[in-house]
Amino acid sequence: MVRFVWEQLVELYRRGFALFVLAPVIVALVVVPEFLQHIVEIRLGMFESIARGHGLANDPKRWAFGYAKLTGLLLAMLASARFWNAREQGGRWWDLRDIAWLRLAIALALFIGISASADLLRSHVAEWLFQAVNLTLSLVTLPLMLLILAALFGDHAGTLTAGYWRGWRWLPLFVLLLVAAYGPAMALHYGLHRLAIGQPEPLVWALMTLDALTVGLLASLTGAAFSLAYRAWRLPR
Repeated sequence: MVRFVWEQLVELYRRGFALFVLAPVIVALVVVPEFLQHIVEIRLGMFESIARGHGLANDPKRWAFGYAKLTGLLLAMLASARFWNAREQGGRWWDLRDIAWLRLAIALALFIGISASADLLRSHVAEWLFQAVNLTLSLVTLPLMLLILAALFGDHAGTLTAGYWRGWRWLPLFVLLLVAAYGPAMALHYGLHRLAIGQPEPLVWALMTLDALTVGLLASLTGAAFSLAYRAWRLPR
């Protein structure tokens, strides 16, 4: 089992970097809006000082590109996952006709409904009880993410109930892959921003170019984590 987990982590990073060569258009979904946002940030002077950066964090010009970046990030993650699944199972990652739309709607409705239900208790129970319920419901919804991925990949096999319970077996691997994908890339993302504060403008441009690519890698790695977790879930060992 230890060897299997190690192999999945190695494959995670292999896929994360390989996507830049095999399907750069997917990476570009988030890299382009991220870099455009950096252009606005640099022109606003956000990197002149920490105080100025905080003061301009909610600037409308910055967030005009920020929403596009967040949308691109989500799309890049899902497209990356579909790309790797298509390479293994066949099909075209950009062809959305193969998505199991009904299953996707049901899984999303359950995920959103269960996640939001804790808020109904917030004004009626003690804070500690609300936090406990919220944490419990968050754990309950995690296996639903695998059902959402299965629907996105066009997987109609088995029932949603059986898939949900099988998801618990592979939940630790799923979480580990997500942490390994998201954690280091996000730390580098924040580190590059912090390093750019107060630097000469040419260096700021260089750092923010690297940062845009880092965000692309974050999306690529997360999509790879989705695909690997689904593969393990779909073919239990």
